[in-house]
Amino acid sequence: MIRPISTLALCLVVLAPAVQAAELTRFQVVPQAGFRLGGKFVDAETDAGLDLADTGSFGVGLEWRVGNENRWWQLWYSRQGSEVKTPDGAIDVEVEYLHVGGTAPIDDEGKVHSYVSAGIGATRLLPTGAGLDDATKFSGSLGIGLSMPLSPRVAFRVEARGYLTLVDSDTSIFCRSDFGEGACRIVTSGSSLFQAEITAGIAFGF
Repeated sequence: MIRPISTLALCLVVLAPAVQAAELTRFQVVPQAGFRLGGKFVDAETDAGLDLADTGSFGVGLEWRVGNENRWWQLWYSRQGSEVKTPDGAIDVEVEYLHVGGTAPIDDEGKVHSYVSAGIGATRLLPTGAGLDDATKFSGSLGIGLSMPLSPRVAFRVEARGYLTLVDSDTSIFCRSDFGEGACRIVTSGSSLFQAEITAGIAFGF
């Protein structure tokens, strides 16, 4: 009788990691809403600073687990509806980020887990108005967040993320060369555009 029990116990010990691995969430969808601030341009004629308005944002992350670790590949998209106020009026601008990167744990023990995130990709500036062109630039992001599991496949997340977009210094944006004055006076301030974002959302695992 002792031998069958010992054999069963040994099988359970051997199979437990495999069962646990099979139950791991392999894919996550993370819709989030937040608030984004920052971003500055310059009026080329007056040298006055032109700020992107601080407004709400929304985004979604698609994540794939790396092996059996608590690390994830991530495809991240975030969009903000903002505006730039100029002497000739306000220009509505959509600011989009599409980044490929991942997340890694800082501390994944206890009821609240912490992690870092990073990504590289593109920033797209989409102004609204006749004769205004879109602008797409290379960018990167770095963030830190907290994850609070609500169930084995659902977690509440809060994250702070910074975006750095590389731009050509003193380059006109949002317009065609034959558009005339007004919006064409807007140029980049320095060689980069920085924005910060705070978001909250729910991670759904599959």
